[in-house]
Amino acid sequence: MSINRKQKADLFMLLITIIWSGTFIIIKNALFDVPPFLYTSLRFFAATCIGLVLWHKQCRNITLQQWKQGSILAFFFALGFMSQTWGLQYTSVAHSSFITGSMVVFTPIAAYFIERKNITRIQVLGVGIVLIGLWFFTQADSIGTSFNAGDIATLFCAAIWGLYITFTDKFMRDAKDIQTASARLTLVQFGVTGIISLIASLLFEVKPYQIPDAIFSAFQSNSFIIAFLYTAILASVVATYIQTRYQHETSPVKAALMFSTEPVLATLLAVAFSAEYVSTEKYVIGAIVLVGVLFAQIEDFFPRLFKK
Repeated sequence: MSINRKQKADLFMLLITIIWSGTFIIIKNALFDVPPFLYTSLRFFAATCIGLVLWHKQCRNITLQQWKQGSILAFFFALGFMSQTWGLQYTSVAHSSFITGSMVVFTPIAAYFIERKNITRIQVLGVGIVLIGLWFFTQADSIGTSFNAGDIATLFCAAIWGLYITFTDKFMRDAKDIQTASARLTLVQFGVTGIISLIASLLFEVKPYQIPDAIFSAFQSNSFIIAFLYTAILASVVATYIQTRYQHETSPVKAALMFSTEPVLATLLAVAFSAEYVSTEKYVIGAIVLVGVLFAQIEDFFPRLFKK
């Protein structure tokens, strides 16, 4: 059975969601050995080096416009990853993944302000369900987990991802050579994100003379090495290239919907492999959040039902 371009793009969005789902637990474990901003910079400097090897031919004649577009994407890319990674220090994998999944409600809002795409009443209702669900999800439960600074940082991350998804769709839709533009924008994102993260690390985490010792110490940890390799290669080079290459062939809202399956997978992995306990009420409220996410996108999947 053959699949069309949009179906292929949807499958690729689901694939990278599966890859990203595994990052929560391994990054959280790695943060015991390295500060979050330094980790993010190491991850994306490594991804930049790999990208240069893979895409050096495509990137020889990168245009000024692509530098600008890549830098805009990198700004949101860096803010998203830095706030999410920082937040993981203080919150659970379940909280981090479900709050990150709320980016789907920020995407139509971002699309409205950036591209003047109307927000429908169904989307508004879906957004309301998600936000109310997240409020309950982050309240104290029977095991004492409640809203904290990590959750706030992760909610900020979700809003940033909504902007990132919208700008990625906008820039790639205008590209003439999709494959070349994908490689160039991806590489610029990696390099600029590495620089921004390093600056943040120097400002808030370590002194310049402490960096060699911090890196050497981190590489003594198996948890860090696993996280470093997984996130630099699979979650950065592979996933970001696929997202930049194929996301424009689906709608930004549908892409966000695919990404919204991430919290379910991430939570299941955390329960299975790190013995993270998730209370029954969290499962129930998490299901309500996902219902809101799906509800916000229902018009994209059943357009005839809502055709005026």
